[in-house]
Amino acid sequence: MLINNFVLLFADMAVYFGLMLALFRARRFIGIGGLFCALGTLHFITAYLGSSFFFQMPFGLGVSPGGVVLYSGFISLLLLTYLCEGTFVARQPVYGLLLGSFLLMMVGAILGFDHTRLPYNRPADITFLNQMAALMLWGTLLVFLECTFVFRLFNWFMARLGERLWLCLWLTLILTCTFDQILFFPALYYGFDVPLGVGIGNWLGKLGATAFYAGLMVFYLRHMERLGEAPVFTPERMRITKGTVRYDPETGAFHRSCFSLLLQDLLSVSVATGRPLTLLLITIDLEKLRTADPAAAGAALRRMVEAANEGLRAGDYVVRADTNMLAVLAPGLPHRAAFQVAAMMRQRIDGSASLQDAPVPTYAVGIATTPSDGESVQRLLSAAERRVYAARAQGAGRVVGAFEG
Repeated sequence: MLINNFVLLFADMAVYFGLMLALFRARRFIGIGGLFCALGTLHFITAYLGSSFFFQMPFGLGVSPGGVVLYSGFISLLLLTYLCEGTFVARQPVYGLLLGSFLLMMVGAILGFDHTRLPYNRPADITFLNQMAALMLWGTLLVFLECTFVFRLFNWFMARLGERLWLCLWLTLILTCTFDQILFFPALYYGFDVPLGVGIGNWLGKLGATAFYAGLMVFYLRHMERLGEAPVFTPERMRITKGTVRYDPETGAFHRSCFSLLLQDLLSVSVATGRPLTLLLITIDLEKLRTADPAAAGAALRRMVEAANEGLRAGDYVVRADTNMLAVLAPGLPHRAAFQVAAMMRQRIDGSASLQDAPVPTYAVGIATTPSDGESVQRLLSAAERRVYAARAQGAGRVVGAFEG
């Protein structure tokens, strides 16, 4: 009976996504590489099932667990990784799969040259291997392309739909799956003679699968990551993206009005994931330079921002916290590593000033890191402020953290 097919399909979704969420949760203990390895292991079977295995559905339609269960789950997990870890981390498995699919094609092509095989009653089908490699490469190229817009699409929905997290997730996933279905199914249709009913059935199946996955993601974010009603992208944070004062006009850094909201959001993620958040406060003595040459003071401040920005990773922020103070927010940066960041920033500041024969204002850096320096905005800021004033008292260019630099 067809009801058995529905039950088996739902069981596949529940087992697959449940175990993947457990692996994602375990990233704080074993790292996120375990999840990425699992996704890579299943990438081949996603393409294989998508081209050869179909559950029969009503009205002559067919559904492949490769597309409905595994591909929809893969995109959902990328979106979940983006919410909790940021764009840089979320794109990493796609780069690996893209390179792996290309290497698989190269290996298959080399094996296709004339050679003498050892007699064996179950020989490998190199033609089939090359077909799967080509299909995997095309599918991964589409995922790579989808990663250029899926995260922005989610942000766009969040900015307009507010706290309707499930709806934003589902709309993002189904639009992405529709885009993929339009471009991927012709490869199945012309390359593997997959019937049109499977294409329609897979798209309808993805409507249901993404709705189920979006619901599990909302439950996970609110109860496992403990990120409340709006996990990372709160409406307030969306207003930072939309607002007219996102950047400071004098320096190009984030405007001071963004500082408290960014810090609060990043702290929430830090507490939920167990990853450190480092705050570097940089106080700059510009009063004398402003009195003597306002233009030179502005140029010096911009050089400070440029020096800080040059060493940033994806997901770090440089914010103008006050008239003469900058803040660098660095999620995932350990306390000791922040001293290296500060040292490189100091070299860039001094080097750019000497190249331009420009004055270097005196400055000092204070470093504070969660959880040792607190897990609230007030405690983290207080620790950073105490250290930046201690650094300034010790002399120009000093860096002070839990231990002196």
